[in-house]
Amino acid sequence: MIIHKLLTSIILLLFFSSFAYAKITPSGIFKQYSTSVVTIVTLDKNGHPLSLGSGFFINEEGNVVTNHHLLEGGAKAIIKIAGGERGEIVEIINDDPKLDLLIARTTLKNTNPVPLGDSDMIAVGEEVIAIGNPAGLEGSVSSGIVSGVRKIEGFKLIQITAPISPGSSGGPVFNTMGQVIGIATSYLDVGQNLNFAMPVNYLKSLKPSKIQISSLPKMPLKTGIV
Repeated sequence: MIIHKLLTSIILLLFFSSFAYAKITPSGIFKQYSTSVVTIVTLDKNGHPLSLGSGFFINEEGNVVTNHHLLEGGAKAIIKIAGGERGEIVEIINDDPKLDLLIARTTLKNTNPVPLGDSDMIAVGEEVIAIGNPAGLEGSVSSGIVSGVRKIEGFKLIQITAPISPGSSGGPVFNTMGQVIGIATSYLDVGQNLNFAMPVNYLKSLKPSKIQISSLPKMPLKTGIV
């Protein structure tokens, strides 16, 4: 009887463990998290569009992650969820210009957050899925693999083959378990499929800021940012 219960427990544990870590198709990830990814339009002091990019919600209170360079130099930022709901970025609550990452508080509530993975556990060759808004084309999905993990100026960068382009900046890069492991940040135009994402674990090290968009410090000059 005891052995029977033990075997049953082991089988159930294996079943639910495999279920929890089952691969999700790109279409499945899009279906679950398309409303987690937003379009961000940054405006100058005269209300003219300055930059276009992407971001994603990390909680139900409307806090959104994106790239620092997307909001830099702006006076206001509008965000739009797939389906039409709009809001604004209220303030920057965590920021690091060197990492080109920030977390912002928005006017939106009851948002659909993405699950965050562990970017220290990624493996070269694993599949990834990126969702973003290249050229304003909302909810564009691309897939590829992790082609390398690079260390540049003391920071890690995840090299991916999933295509990203202007407007994709700040969008999430998922693994096949539906967890965000990176934030689309840059590409090199000297070759094909040389795209890069900042590891999601860097979000834990962002400094508290509580500042307005217009007060964002300038980030170090980089090439190939999107």
